[in-house]
Amino acid sequence: MRKLLVILMVMVPVALWAQFPPAQDKPGTTAMHADSTAFVAWATGCVAEPGPMNITNPSAGLAGTGWPAENVIGFPEGTMSVTCLGDGGRATVTFASPICNRPGPDFAVFENGFANAQNTDMWFLELGFVEVSSDGENFFRFPAISMVQTETQIGGMGCIDPAQIHNFASKYGAMYGTPFDLDEVPDDPLLDKENITHVRIIDVIGNINPEYCTYDSEGHIVNDPWPTPFASCGMDLDAVGVIHDRAHFSVDENKVDDVTIYPNPAHDFIRIDAENIESVQIFNAVGQMVLETSEVEIDVNGLSEGVYLVRIGFDRNYTTERLIIR
Repeated sequence: MRKLLVILMVMVPVALWAQFPPAQDKPGTTAMHADSTAFVAWATGCVAEPGPMNITNPSAGLAGTGWPAENVIGFPEGTMSVTCLGDGGRATVTFASPICNRPGPDFAVFENGFANAQNTDMWFLELGFVEVSSDGENFFRFPAISMVQTETQIGGMGCIDPAQIHNFASKYGAMYGTPFDLDEVPDDPLLDKENITHVRIIDVIGNINPEYCTYDSEGHIVNDPWPTPFASCGMDLDAVGVIHDRAHFSVDENKVDDVTIYPNPAHDFIRIDAENIESVQIFNAVGQMVLETSEVEIDVNGLSEGVYLVRIGFDRNYTTERLIIR
């Protein structure tokens, strides 16, 4: 019994250390490369409100000088063409067509983090909270969680294990988006998840001093690289990629009800029962298209076990269904 207790005590820190998907180059990651065909659109507008370069010394000036909000519009560049938010600053992003809620992630946020050269399990990541709105006035935050230690301040060029954070805008490095699923935002009468018009990213003030710190959804202080007292400090927003929007995905709930995929779970083949199908695309959990066809009976024997999204096209409308392969 005593031996078992010792084993359990050793295992607990490990569970706390890495309980979320890992870095973009590790098995089990949820990172989405900018080239993924899952992206149907990119942000078309951005208004930035940078915070101070150093929250403890506001007189030193605001961040973001030379890093205009226009840098966020369109496809990510993964370089220094970003918008820098400073301590606690924010950027509000808009789109040509509202984002809508479908199975799996609905959009992804890109930053420009990079791996530690000495320890590739650790990454330089400047974190940000993510909020959404369907009216531009009432914003609702994704429940973000940080398991990063708070005993010692991470220095200005310090690093974080991505497996310790969840639902922060900059979980992954340059050119790899962090996906966000609208199902994770608590329902509210003031939020229409079928018409998300604004996405807001708010820099995490990584200072662990209670006078200046910020907290995650579970009340933990969030520790990230700090201080970084220069114009390009804080969360570096590169782009926001849209996976589901009203221009590309049907919002007619009757059409969704008229689609059936069987068997599901599947192993060897699936059949899609619907009228006037023009295209079928199957995506894996990280947004990579693994199969494309116009057939309604599809051989899926070559797909690994897991959860997939099936995008079914009808003329200019689309619907998405979840598929399990066993």
